[in-house]
Amino acid sequence: MKKFWKWFLITLELGKIKITFSVTVTTTVGYLLAPQPWMSNLAWPVIGILLIGLSSAALNQIQDRNLDLKMKRTMGRPLPSGRVSVGFAWGFVLIYFTIGICILFFKTNVIAGLLGLSAYVWYNGIYTYLKRVSPIAVIPGSVIGGVPPAVGWAAAGGDISDPYILSICLFMIIWQVPHFWLLLFLYGNDYHGAGLPTLTKIISERALQLWTFGGILLTIVSAFSVTFFGQYKDVYGYAVTALLSLVLLFMSRGLLIAGKNLQYKKIFIGINIYSVLILIINLVMGTLSRVQT
Repeated sequence: MKKFWKWFLITLELGKIKITFSVTVTTTVGYLLAPQPWMSNLAWPVIGILLIGLSSAALNQIQDRNLDLKMKRTMGRPLPSGRVSVGFAWGFVLIYFTIGICILFFKTNVIAGLLGLSAYVWYNGIYTYLKRVSPIAVIPGSVIGGVPPAVGWAAAGGDISDPYILSICLFMIIWQVPHFWLLLFLYGNDYHGAGLPTLTKIISERALQLWTFGGILLTIVSAFSVTFFGQYKDVYGYAVTALLSLVLLFMSRGLLIAGKNLQYKKIFIGINIYSVLILIINLVMGTLSRVQT
């Protein structure tokens, strides 16, 4: 039994479960915000995107295993540390992908399946290699973050051209850019040591601070657009969004005023929490709006 749990935990690590879990959460939010979600069918898109996400993350670790070995933050992962073999990882990738994509296509609908497949191809087939040659790869790479809510929305029968889901996807895309740039301040030396091209090699720290603050401002604007297209009948959603945005701006003010010894980790955590709370607000307001009507 102990051996089973040991391997189980390793497979979760191979599939980057923390990141993959967040993907399932945004898929769930997209499903629940759709006009007429059928709760009995929620499990299918969630399980499908979870398995695809685990497969994609494991494939990414196969692709990046040599780079991971060069960075302190990643050298302890299952492949570079030698805890699992490449052959085992490939088996994990193929089995989870096959089951996950079949669930999306046959238990939800074709649109949700195509969206899941496109995210997989974009992340593992394009972004994973683009980040090795371009310091701005995070911008096209962030598109992947906007797909899971659309998968959930489509699985619930929603029209993916609806401005509301598009605004949610845009929000999920935009916030990842300052999120990643904050990681550069925290782990830039690791990226440099692995030979990856980063903005910190071509622009000053001060310039990157301003770019990051600009990205946070765009994240806030996109958060308000989500509330706007949600078409709620009261001001509570706007008020809470405004309050959260002011808190985030206050936490990030050092990026604008050239503060020294900035606590980048706190700002990083702050923008992560902000993105989660914005989704929760819209989920609550959407639910209340349905009840009232």
